[in-house]
Amino acid sequence: MAKAADRLQAPIREDIPVKGSDSAGRLKNSRLPSPAKAVGLARPAFRKVLRCGLGTAVLFAAMLLGGCWDRTEVNDIAIVLGAGVDKFENGFRVSVLIPLPGNMGGATGGSGGSGGNRPYTVDTETGRTIREAFVKLQERNSRRLFSGHRKLFIIGEAAAKDGLTDLMDITARVPENRLTSYIVIAKGQAEDVLNAAPKLERFPAEALREMLKADAGIQVKDVATALSGEGQDAVLPYVEVVPAKMKDKPGTELRTGLFVFTKQSKMIGTTKPGEANGVRWLKGIIQPYLETIRTEAGLVSVTVRRGQCEIKPRVEEGRLRFVITAKGEATITEAQDEGDYENKGNTEKLERLLERRIRSDITAVGELIKEHSSDIAGFGAILSRTYPSRWKSEWRNDWPSLLTQLDLDVQVEMNVNRTGMFSKNIGSKDRRP
Repeated sequence: MAKAADRLQAPIREDIPVKGSDSAGRLKNSRLPSPAKAVGLARPAFRKVLRCGLGTAVLFAAMLLGGCWDRTEVNDIAIVLGAGVDKFENGFRVSVLIPLPGNMGGATGGSGGSGGNRPYTVDTETGRTIREAFVKLQERNSRRLFSGHRKLFIIGEAAAKDGLTDLMDITARVPENRLTSYIVIAKGQAEDVLNAAPKLERFPAEALREMLKADAGIQVKDVATALSGEGQDAVLPYVEVVPAKMKDKPGTELRTGLFVFTKQSKMIGTTKPGEANGVRWLKGIIQPYLETIRTEAGLVSVTVRRGQCEIKPRVEEGRLRFVITAKGEATITEAQDEGDYENKGNTEKLERLLERRIRSDITAVGELIKEHSSDIAGFGAILSRTYPSRWKSEWRNDWPSLLTQLDLDVQVEMNVNRTGMFSKNIGSKDRRP
């Protein structure tokens, strides 16, 4: 045991004798370095490799850490919330709405700011092209105009009638412009829309954006897709500036609800209120809206809460036909006919009247398409997806003329499944015998 312990406590020998051979082949004693000594001999080379590796890593990191050489301070930019384009004989006029933080104060609507100053400014400039006008506008502003937060793009009526294709180029060619901006056609000049004074919002652009969002919500990318696609024409929201109905504070406000229909990328007209509802059904952009129905005993206001529309083309005996199936749900919001809508028979009568109204709205859009050869419903695009080979060989080249012979089969199914908190007027007397 003692000898074993001595061997364990013996110091490590740096050299271990081994037998080798000389040049004559005779064995002789030689000594190899121990593992510890071998590590010591390799240490200088390892350190050299380590230094080179660290130096390369530091150099690479220095290349990536360039600092803030291209930084842009918030105080150096002017944020564009909305932009408008108007067309003239010799070019375009560009209008931009820019918030003024110093005038915002604590007000939340109307003119805002302290002392009645507007919390924004509307600046305009003209040019032969839209970009030229924008650059001229930039040359007389101390801050860089930044369109990355632009939420609204307004097109004047004259510019829309001249053609939308050229206007779409600037929206996509410059990366700063947002394709998700809401787009709208203004009655008259786009500049007038930006200078309106809405009651509940600081900025006209923000007020109009909320109104469009609550309705159709058509964006720049949607219009670009319709203009570039086959068998369809673009449809856009329509806005007009109207006098504000306030006796103590006259001004202007905005009104939406109608649509502009186009042909070959040019505005050719606007819809009526009933036709606008038909467009919403055909385009599948149903938002809750009100229909007032006249029954035998009086008027009933019904809110269409949701709906969907399916369009299927059919070829029957060589004749092209589109079957339109619309389904939705509605709520009674006011009933002046004193009807008891717990009675299923009364509810079904109201459903049939509502279905007749919606069918009339969709049919009116069909007549509009036939009259102007403007495929705002996208019937041609649906047809090309259903019968691609026949579309290319038979219908594509003559589609505008075929629209004048459009045959629609409109089927509507509505379910009035909510009557409000009470099934009949709580102020009416019970006339039961």
